[in-house]
Amino acid sequence: MNEKTLIAVSAYSGDLHQVEANLQCYNHHECPVLILSPKDGAIPSVSDKKVKCIMAGEKGWTGPQTLKRQREFLRILSEQRADYFLFNDADSVCLSPKIPDYLYDPAHMDVFWSNEVTDANPAPTMLPRIAMQPPYFFHRDVLRKIIRSSATPALSFTQRPYPNGKLPEPTACIDHWMLQIVYAANVRHRSFPDGASFETTSEHGLNTMREHVGRQGKIFIHQVKTRKVLDTLLVDRRFYLEQK
Repeated sequence: MNEKTLIAVSAYSGDLHQVEANLQCYNHHECPVLILSPKDGAIPSVSDKKVKCIMAGEKGWTGPQTLKRQREFLRILSEQRADYFLFNDADSVCLSPKIPDYLYDPAHMDVFWSNEVTDANPAPTMLPRIAMQPPYFFHRDVLRKIIRSSATPALSFTQRPYPNGKLPEPTACIDHWMLQIVYAANVRHRSFPDGASFETTSEHGLNTMREHVGRQGKIFIHQVKTRKVLDTLLVDRRFYLEQK
């Protein structure tokens, strides 16, 4: 068990099958699990009745209402009895029951961890050209800072318009917004050294993810859309551990 850690999952009713499929990997940390969902796409309960469910905000993949919802989810996390938070989306998991020790190192208590990926938006930006994809891991002190900064996130693509005067798109995406509030809070950020973020719906994408899991030992995984994919990656994880 990773003491004083909360496992949280952001999802909506349409993701329930993913939450149920990945529940094994949320529970195997032997920590409290919290499902956060929008009021208009609620997940009031899951098959494991020990899992807590809270609803807030409005559903959507992108748009201002999703950023408001994410801010509300962060506020709800701050009200929970935990010092550390592993914050997933419905299609992200940590394949290892043990959360790595480096995340609990006192030297890293001020770091916001995520799967950082290159942002292909060609517009000029004042921030690094990355998007922060789940899972997220952070200490309570970091959570307090980013909640405060979430009211006035750092400007990125919205700071400089295209030559034709129009603002680039997208700007109301949670993966971009998390970067903006981390920078507004002056919080250090790092990408999981043992994380991987790839689509797994195509054969090529799944094979790429399997290489990262089975050969390189990656455990902080995004995306896992089906139970079949999760089972495949868990087999690859066992293979990696057997070869060590």
